[in-house]
Parts: sequence; structure tokens; C-alpha cells
Amino acid sequence: MSNSELVLPKMLTRTFDQLPTPFFIRGKDTRFVYANMALAKLVGLKSPDSIIGRIDDEIPAALYDNVVTAKLWQEQVKHIISTQKKISLLEVHPGAVDSPYMSKKVPFYNEKNECVGMVGVIKDLELFSSNDFIRGRLPGSLLLEKPDDFFTEKQCEIIFLKIQGMTSKTMGAMLCRSPRTIENALQNIYSKAGVSHVDDFIEFCQKRSLDRYLPKRFLDPQKFSFKNDREGW
Repeated sequence: MSNSELVLPKMLTRTFDQLPTPFFIRGKDTRFVYANMALAKLVGLKSPDSIIGRIDDEIPAALYDNVVTAKLWQEQVKHIISTQKKISLLEVHPGAVDSPYMSKKVPFYNEKNECVGMVGVIKDLELFSSNDFIRGRLPGSLLLEKPDDFFTEKQCEIIFLKIQGMTSKTMGAMLCRSPRTIENALQNIYSKAGVSHVDDFIEFCQKRSLDRYLPKRFLDPQKFSFKNDREGW
């Protein structure tokens, strides 16, 4: 089904138009079928007409200029339609939007219960400071749910920080562990992945989308304590 066949009822779009939060729908060909005024304002456009019917690189807004991120978003549309599973993301795009934001993307069904597209809704992220743990290698679109269970949550914390280029000493200070403990944990992680070099490990993580997973600890550092819990290291 192409976007031309995916027609939204007028009363539905009028309802979406009134939503105060950014809201959009994309079809199987990844083009935007619908976008409300809140989304247009978020990306610095005067009207959603500059979004509807277009794919990312056709939209005249800085948020869609990044080719890598645009391709990732299009792949997410196809993935959600094929698996019919939702995803939650943290989006960080300095220079394109004023602050990080959360996005939830879910399957969109027609009256025959066929998945024909994807619905996205965006929410401001008020309690987040990336400077506490990011060191310049942050991808623009971060998964908030683990892509798989190959590594434990705590191993993913080390993986995330390692990919940001941090030393064992810095990671140990952040995770309340000694540098030696971090190094031992890294060796276990490398062994599990079947690699011996950081470049090979990063490639391994990229293939499984682990490089884009943001562990829950870093969304609310005060909520998690590891001082007396060594499971999973």
C-alpha cells in the first residue's frame, strides 16, 4: 500500500491537529502521511504542509539534513511495520532542535487490522543532561529499550560508555567501580562478542544496534545504585 492509498478521515486529522505535542504518521514508503502543527514548530517550519507527502531529505528543516539519521528513521518505519512492535527513543540533535526529546513509534492499522504505517508522538524531556556522561560520540537517535538480551543491562552500561570513548578510570568513577573491575568486565564482554579489539567490538555493536541503546541508569542516575550489587559484571 502506498501513501496515496493511505487516506486519513478528515475528522481524524482535525483531532490530531489539536494535539499540543508533535504527532505524525508515516506510510509503508516511509513518506509522511500526516504531521501536525506542533511537529512543524519543533523542526522550525511554518506549516506541516512542508512535511506531509515527503521523505526526510525532501523536508526543508535542519533536523532532516543528517543523511545517516534520516536513513535510520526510514529503517525504523519499515521495522515497525514488519514486526508490528513499538519502539521508544531518545533523540539528541544539537543545532536542529532546542533540547533532547523522547519519541514513541507504534504500528498504524487500517480498518482491516492491517499494519499500513507508523505513528509517532514526541514528548519533551525535562530531566536530562547529556553532558554528565556523553563525550562527543553520541548518535542522534538512541534506543530506550534493549534491542536484544545478548548482554545484561549492566554490561550495556559499560558498552555505552566505552563506545563514547571513555577510559576505564572514567567509567569506574561513574559506575562506582574500580578501573580493574571495569577492565575485567570489558574483557568478559569482548569474549562474549568474540572480538579482541575495540574497533571490532564497535562494529559488532552496530550490527545489533547496541551502539544506540541508552541504558536506563543514564536517564535518571540517582535512581540506580550499584555500590552493593555486582550481579551482571
